[in-house]
Amino acid sequence: MDAREVSVLQLQLLVLKIPTESVAVPMDAKAQTEIIDLMARILMAVFQAEGGTVDARDTVQSQD
Repeated sequence: MDAREVSVLQLQLLVLKIPTESVAVPMDAKAQTEIIDLMARILMAVFQAEGGTVDARDTVQSQD
């Protein structure tokens, strides 16, 4: 087992030890829309930086 595998294993074990709680934060519709827009922009920037292409004909419609 090399150092990288040991580090990954340690991180996996650490995650098991740290309790995680989901806490809902109240948010108005405008803030929610802005956050979703920001997340979409970040995803597109990463996608394009990784060599992906964007075609407007292939847009995904919202499920909401």
